[in-house]
Amino acid sequence: MRQLSLLFALYLLAVWVCGLLPFAFPASVLGMILLLLLLLTGAVKPRQVERGADLLLQNMMFLFVPAGVSILEYFPLIRDKVPVLILIALVTLVVTLAAAAFTVRITAALLGKGRRAEK
Repeated sequence: MRQLSLLFALYLLAVWVCGLLPFAFPASVLGMILLLLLLLTGAVKPRQVERGADLLLQNMMFLFVPAGVSILEYFPLIRDKVPVLILIALVTLVVTLAAAAFTVRITAALLGKGRRAEK
C-alpha cells in the first residue's frame, strides 16, 4: 500500500505542477520524469516502488476500460475519422517498433564495446 501511495502521490504532485504551467503538459509524463529523477538521485530506491509498479502493470488492462467505454460513448462524433485514426495508429506502431529496435541495437553495441574494453 505504501508503494502505491508513493506512486499516486507523485502523480498528484505532477497534476498540481501541470496545473501551474502556462502550457499543456501531460501529468502522467511529468510524474514518470519525477519518479525517474528520484530513482536516479537515490531519493527513492527501486525496491520502494517495485511491487506497486508491478501491481499496476499486471492490472493495466483494467485501467483502459473506462477510456474504451468513453470512446464508444463518443463514437458518433468520430465515426467519419475512424480510417484516419487507424492509419495514425498503424504509423505510430511502426515508428515505435522501429525506435525500440534501434534503441536495443545501440544499447547492445554499447554494452558489447564495454565488455570488450574490460577484457
